[in-house]
This record gives sequence, structure tokens and C-alpha cells, in this order.
Amino acid sequence: MDFNKMAAQIIEHIGGKANIASLTHCATRLRFKLKDQGKASKDKVVKIEGVINVVESGGQFQVIIGNEVAQAFDAIEALTGISGKEIDVVEKDDLKVKGKFIDQVIELVTGIFTPILPALIGAGMIRALLMFATSILGMSAESGLYIVLNEVYNAVYSFLPIYLAYTSAKKFKCNPYIAVAISLALVSPTIQGLVQGETGMKMFGFDVLFPAQGYGSSVVPIIVTIYFMSKLEKLCTKYIHAVARNVLTPLITLLITVPLMFMIIGPVTSYLQSFIGEGYTWIYNLNPTICGILLGGLWQVLVVFGLHWGIVPLGQINLAMYGRNTINAVTGPSNWAQAGAALGVALKSKNSQIRQNAMSAAVTGFFSITEPAIYGVNLKYKKPFYIAVGCAAVSGGIAGFVNAAALAGGPVGVLSFPLFFGEGFVGFCIAMVFAFVASAVLTYLFGYDRSND
Repeated sequence: MDFNKMAAQIIEHIGGKANIASLTHCATRLRFKLKDQGKASKDKVVKIEGVINVVESGGQFQVIIGNEVAQAFDAIEALTGISGKEIDVVEKDDLKVKGKFIDQVIELVTGIFTPILPALIGAGMIRALLMFATSILGMSAESGLYIVLNEVYNAVYSFLPIYLAYTSAKKFKCNPYIAVAISLALVSPTIQGLVQGETGMKMFGFDVLFPAQGYGSSVVPIIVTIYFMSKLEKLCTKYIHAVARNVLTPLITLLITVPLMFMIIGPVTSYLQSFIGEGYTWIYNLNPTICGILLGGLWQVLVVFGLHWGIVPLGQINLAMYGRNTINAVTGPSNWAQAGAALGVALKSKNSQIRQNAMSAAVTGFFSITEPAIYGVNLKYKKPFYIAVGCAAVSGGIAGFVNAAALAGGPVGVLSFPLFFGEGFVGFCIAMVFAFVASAVLTYLFGYDRSND
């Protein structure tokens, strides 16, 4: 693949470098935020060699490349001079990009969470391997190797606000290092120990309130805090003279934001976060099976439109509150349903190129990355996608029925089974295998017409 050629064509057909407000990429997609969506030609971009599909969602122009997205991203960086996730010279124009409320919410969540996905995935996989090693291989939890590797997981999931503070600051266009300093105070073991001690801790004569589990795995409090910080920082920049700005702006920002975070923002947003988590749990407990059917069946449809990002944080909230994430359990089998459908196409087709693409997509889906299967195979032929959605719904119902849940963060694929040890584990395994096998068999029998060859 000539990635320089691909990059040049993509840039040309999205309106040129001047039309790019910001750029990032996830595991399979180039994610452009454009100043004028009307200048981009979806039809032309989708015809470029190496491009699987194009999705306009969440205020973004998303170009699906597949597993080689990093090479395409590097080529676009080299050709445009854009390094990373934002372009400072178009800051004001970038802030004026409008969209529907749901698009703005999705765009906000993706912008904050996408950059830290590699850390979340890597730490989650380490946790899965450790759970497998201790449960199956007899590894001691007191061994040096276990302790060191487990601290890698804790470094991400027990200090999540630090990562979110940095990406939130980038998103809200304020100083990321001041944001990190604020987040370090939020997860300080010293402060948590004092607040949750017998005598508690007071500030301005009032008790400092703290969630029982602390802020280490929280999501909402730090995002709201950094949003407030960004507004305060802009006010300081606007009204403080340039002579004193570099000294007074960080001082005022820290003096106001940190106490406000502990006294108001933290408690209020923690309550909101708990309300959201308890709300989902209440719905789930009404009927786990029906909840699993609905969420499992809809999950890959939400992925197509990028709307799954509105639900992903709920899993982290549940994990922080209860130590269990049922969302990953009921939606995880949908990954293997899409992989199975792609395998069905690979087995049925006689066209070598289609077989190669479908088999590659099936393997990728087996490891939890479903975009190549969705866009490169299943949606293209329609019936495989519908079959996968149906099988995912049944599998999600099975996982809900047995009350399966992930005990740690991480994507759901072949390496992550240890994350689901405990209640419902056998049922979860059955759900995953059913999703894969049923989708493959049904697609082979009914989902692919060889006339497509």
C-alpha cells in the first residue's frame, strides 16, 4: 500500500489541509474534525484504494482504514504538518464548529477517551493475563512479577483521572500540565486518608465529602473540573496583564479550582455519576435477560454510528462503584458475532480476494476489533451484518441471564476471558461461542450469495 498516495487523496477530497480543524485516529479509523463538512466528498474518499468505508458521525468525518490506520495517519501528519489531535492556529474556528447536541456529546467523549485507549486496553489485557495466571497456572499473587505487572494495571485504572485530565485539557484547550496537577490532588492518597479517617477533614469550616471508593476510577468529576478550569484560565488570560499573566494565571487557576473541586464539583458530579450507574443497574436488574438482548443486539449498530461512546463510560462507572461491569458482558459477544459472520463469508465465497479480506476481518474481530469485519465485509453484503446482530442479541441475553460481568477494564476478545471469572463465567463463555459459531454457520447457509463473487 502506498500510504503517501492514499493520504494525499484523502486530504484532497476532504477539502484540503485548510479544512482540517483537528485529527486523531483510533484502532481502525482516521478521525477528522472539519471546519466545513460540506467541502468533504464521502463518495470520492470511499473509492480511494485502502479505504474501507467513511462514516460521518459525532461531528467527525471518520475514514475507516483498518489495521494499517497508523501508517495512514503518519503519512497525513507528514503531508499536512498536523501533529496529533489539534491545530492551535484554528483554535477559535474549531470551537465554533456546531452540530446536534448528541453529536457534540459523542464528539466530546471520543475526543477525551480515544487518546487513552491504548493504555486502557494494554492495562486491561495485563489484568486478564494475571487473572489467568493466578487462577489456572498457579502463579502467586505475592510473587515479584505479579506485583510489578499488577501495578501497571493499577497505574491506569486506579489513577484514571490523571489521564482524563490531560486529554480533557487538550479537548477544552487549556494548560494540560496544570490539569494534571489538579488531578493528582484529586487522587491523592493523603487527602483520601484524611477525609475518610475517623475525624474527617474540613475546608472553610465545612466537611470535605468523598465517595466511598475515592476518585481513583472516577470519570465525570475530573472532566467537569477541567472544563471549569478551562473557563477560568481563559478569563485570567483575558483580564490579567501580560507582564503578570504567566505567574498569576496558574496561581489563580489552582487556588480556585482545587478547593472548588473538593467542595462542590467532586461531590455533585460523584452523586451524578452514582445516579447514572445506579440507573443502569436498576434497568439491568429489572430483567437482565431483556437488557442483554437489547444492548447486545444494538451494540454493533451503535458502533457503526459511533454512538457506543455514549455508553462506554457507564461501564467504567459501574466498575468503579460495584467492581463489576455487566455492560462488557452483554455487549462483548457482539464482537465475535461480527467475526463469525465474516468467517461465514470467507468460507462461502470462491473469490480469493473476498476470502482473504473476510478471513483477515474475522481474525481481527476475534481479538475484539470489529470495524474491518463490519465495514469491509458484513455491511457490504448486508445479510451477514443482520445475522450477526441477531446472534449478538441472543448471546447478550444469555450473558444477562447468567449475570456475567467483567471484573476489570479491557476490550472483549479471545485474550480477555479471565476478566470474566466468577459469577456467570460459564454462561459468558457459552454466549461468546454461540455468537461466533451461530453467526458463521447462518452466514454460510443463508447470508452470502456467491453471485457477489
